[in-house]
Amino acid sequence: MKKIIKLFLSFFIMYQICGCKKVDERSYSSDTSIKSISVRFVGTERYYQGEITDDQITFEVPIYASDVGELVENDLSRMELVASLPVGTVIESGLEGIRDLTQPATIRVVAAGGDSKEYQITVKKTGMNYTVGLLEFGVTKLNGTLEYQSTQVAPYQDGDRIIIEVPNTSKEPLDLTKLQVRIKLQPTCSISPNINGTIADFTEPMVIQVTDGKGTLRTHTIEIRPTKFNKTKFTQLWFRSIEDLGLTRTNIRSFALAENHFYIGEFEDWSLGKIHSFNTENGQATGKIDQPTTFATQISGDSNGNMAITTKNEFGKGYEFWRFGETNNNYDKLFTFVSWDPLNIEQFGINKTTITGNIRSGKAYIYTTMPNGQYYSWELNNGVPVSSVPKVVKYDVLKTGGSWDIALVKRANTTGDSDLYISWYNDGANENDGKGSRFEIQEPSGATYQLNPKSHGYKILAYDVFTVQSDTFVAMLTQGKQATSEARLVVFEITDKSKLSLMPGQTGYEDLKVFESGPLGISTDFTSGDLHAKVKGFQVDIFVGLSAISNQSASNAGIRKYRMDYLVE
Repeated sequence: MKKIIKLFLSFFIMYQICGCKKVDERSYSSDTSIKSISVRFVGTERYYQGEITDDQITFEVPIYASDVGELVENDLSRMELVASLPVGTVIESGLEGIRDLTQPATIRVVAAGGDSKEYQITVKKTGMNYTVGLLEFGVTKLNGTLEYQSTQVAPYQDGDRIIIEVPNTSKEPLDLTKLQVRIKLQPTCSISPNINGTIADFTEPMVIQVTDGKGTLRTHTIEIRPTKFNKTKFTQLWFRSIEDLGLTRTNIRSFALAENHFYIGEFEDWSLGKIHSFNTENGQATGKIDQPTTFATQISGDSNGNMAITTKNEFGKGYEFWRFGETNNNYDKLFTFVSWDPLNIEQFGINKTTITGNIRSGKAYIYTTMPNGQYYSWELNNGVPVSSVPKVVKYDVLKTGGSWDIALVKRANTTGDSDLYISWYNDGANENDGKGSRFEIQEPSGATYQLNPKSHGYKILAYDVFTVQSDTFVAMLTQGKQATSEARLVVFEITDKSKLSLMPGQTGYEDLKVFESGPLGISTDFTSGDLHAKVKGFQVDIFVGLSAISNQSASNAGIRKYRMDYLVE
């Protein structure tokens, strides 16, 4: 067996696990003291020093990392020892090999002169002072894939009733007697009864008791409540203020959304302002380019990563349509349309432009509106306009009164039988004057379906329509009439158009309105703010642009990113 001998000034040697025997050049000392002793887990590098008091040796081993609560090592049955002994002194049974220290163990030290002494080794786990106890309690239906947890979050107080809502549907009926349980505790904490990983009966609320790392006992009641299945789940991912975005103006009138970037223009009339680009994942700035021409006023995007800059008709500029790509920032102008309407000559191009399709290939449609109650559209084939002169339609005079202050029209798709989405706003005196905003779906046959005005605020500032699987949704940025009203994001499922007329509180309304955000600040007037959605499989990212004008708080202005998860029953 290999000998490991080190000579110290104190004439002690280091006695190594990998093997030691009595040395041949032994003195006849009666010293049975252990000068130092360390322990480590098998296969690890770090040693932990033992504390020696008389015949007791105690090791404190940090089982958990204190900063993250993650398990470092927990197998006390596989430990290795290293000791420093006087010259000629040995451990009777040797130190080599793997030791089980889950229970106190005894070693006998024999001095060179034959004297002996027994030491008791005890290993104590440290890093055990965790006081939260229960972190997560989740249940899953048998053969199901979705786990359900309470909307309440840790820490839970003694006596808390933890309610978990689980959908009960015809496709996946809920059996309260058979739910798979997953429990997550803080390190060193325990639960009774320990039903983690088991199938449990929750016909009646279940009482559990959790003991934390300091021994504090807390009692919780777990209640499973059957609910109707909700196919959507919404989360706000982040907010980037004007300051975060590095912009100089708090009025975001429009922005464009592409695959990996969104674009905000800070336009100038008589000079070339900047178009700023940002990463869609985190909202960080990625660059900026000059606007293509003077009097630019709106920016919009198509379905294939192409952006468009349009101008207003002031000083005979005309409505110019410029395009550029997410990967190619070179501009080219598709067409110019000059309006000579004597009543609205400077208004053309003020309102937002929408694009359906790809403005570089295939079929695409461009829409904008004028305050005269008309909307204007252009058709593109493979990136070329059929005509620079738009098709002009006067919308239903009986509904609009013949004009609107602002309006937004968007085509559902590029097929010949596409629906149209139309929203308009007429300013009035108060919330109940019958004016304000309206949102309608117009079918190719001319039939229309109007969203009940009680479902949204007095002003619809912006909207976008998107489809996941076969379900269609509209997301809106809406706000009340009063100066103190705050903007909100609301989302409706509009697959069944007949439900648009439902009022809040009516049967089936919960299937129509699927989300409403909290207050987003007193942020806009009816000419500002924008909203765009990007569908990625079963997830939809909704970007909301908010403005702050006049005396409103500039901290409200910026971009918010929400995510809608589409859940399959």
